[in-house]
Amino acid sequence: MVRAAILGLGLGLGLGLSLLVVAPALAEELAAEHSTAAELAAFVDVVGAPGDGEQALERALSNRLLTEGFTVTATPAVNAYEIQGTVRMSPAKRGKESVRIDWTVFGPEGARLGNITQIKVIRKGSLDRRWGAAADAAANAAAQDILKLLAASNVRGGASAPVATP
Repeated sequence: MVRAAILGLGLGLGLGLSLLVVAPALAEELAAEHSTAAELAAFVDVVGAPGDGEQALERALSNRLLTEGFTVTATPAVNAYEIQGTVRMSPAKRGKESVRIDWTVFGPEGARLGNITQIKVIRKGSLDRRWGAAADAAANAAAQDILKLLAASNVRGGASAPVATP
């Protein structure tokens, strides 16, 4: 079971891709739709990442959600969003490998709100030990799409279509 963010925006490995800053207005909009700040709780879980990737992605996304006004729980909790991230590595050509992170976001009631997918081709072995800035980049990108997904699902009052990030 994995809960985390989006990867396909460069992994912070100097690939020249930029990240947009998540608008705090999205978090404020979500907070305004809830009666208490406690309702903006989230649990993040990541599996399948090599090296320290699971912990690094969980920590980076949790930190980002904290800055957006969420309370982050150490275990699944009642009335908390659940963000599950699954990391898959696969061979690519010429000393490269593909990293894929699939995020599934669940609402406080347990309903699946949507999916986010990140895919990036990187230098083989570059994430075998420490993820560092790559985890931060993936978490920042994921947080953007997760907040958009939450805002869209609240507006529609239900499940939303999957979101794919190349």
